[in-house]
Amino acid sequence: MNHFKVFQDALEKTFPSLTVFSDLNWDDVAKEYIAAHDERPTDLDDFTFNFPQFLQDKASDGDCPTYLFELAYFELLQSQILENELILPKEKGLHLNPSLSFLNLEFDVGMMMDEATKGSVQILQRPHVLCLYSHPTRGLHNIEVTTPILETLQLLEEDSLENREAVPKHLQETLQKLIDLGVIVEITN
Repeated sequence: MNHFKVFQDALEKTFPSLTVFSDLNWDDVAKEYIAAHDERPTDLDDFTFNFPQFLQDKASDGDCPTYLFELAYFELLQSQILENELILPKEKGLHLNPSLSFLNLEFDVGMMMDEATKGSVQILQRPHVLCLYSHPTRGLHNIEVTTPILETLQLLEEDSLENREAVPKHLQETLQKLIDLGVIVEITN
């Protein structure tokens, strides 16, 4: 297999939705990216990791749709979360799930991808912040970050909390929701 094909296949594997949402010639895009990536990339992980930034630069230049780089960042994060083993804290208390990653998005890329699997390819613009993570027992998930969710997560941003009583009363319902979703891990013993 030739060098170009190996790297093109790596891009297609990591970013499968991009061909669904764009009529760009992906052979040309892959060639341009390979040429811009130190001529002959040697590390596939590094190569795919930098691709969303490449698309963001292309979008800034007006050479591709602006939603493509958001799709690429979304798929890259999904891939990274799935590849990494989730190691949960063992100490008693409330802890942030260590796999949490956040994206500030202008397009609803999650919904776009869901709809595309049903045969309806559409571009949905909706600014929001999305949290992607690995649920301790159910795999890859995401949740939209609302103000109460953000306030609750910020309580745990610097360190874990000993117990639920450390969370203000008005955020207790949100805390329970985040524990149920696996965003916050509660260790009780």
